[in-house]
Amino acid sequence: MKKFGVLIAAGLLFAAAPSFAQTVGTCPRGGGSSQPQPVRILFALNSSVVPPAERPMIAQAVKTAKDRQVSAICLIGHTDKLGDKAYNEKLARARAQAVAAEMIRDGYPAKNITIVADPEAFGNMSFGSDNASEIDRKVTIFYAR
Repeated sequence: MKKFGVLIAAGLLFAAAPSFAQTVGTCPRGGGSSQPQPVRILFALNSSVVPPAERPMIAQAVKTAKDRQVSAICLIGHTDKLGDKAYNEKLARARAQAVAAEMIRDGYPAKNITIVADPEAFGNMSFGSDNASEIDRKVTIFYAR
């Protein structure tokens, strides 16, 4: 009976999430060297709210995707290595969903967005710099064709 309750709760959570053609998946392959460079949207500690300062970068990413006729975008949500891994996975997904919602608002088709949560995967990639955890709190926007 406990599993059933968890399934119902998960279903309600999923139903409350923004509607995307591909909510969770793997990044589409392709594109090559002619693709635009990835864009990184930074977040505050324990937050999935897109900071106002990052919104112009998302709008520019949408413009770039339209101008370059990019047919698929992959949003990879990341977290730092602080906190519980299960919590970080939810946070990474929520960050990617928040960026997707902004992109959709800016006119990019929802059906062309794939969301991937990759918590802690690149944690501390800045090799000991003072702001390593801050840099890891991000969503990376990848373009594909």
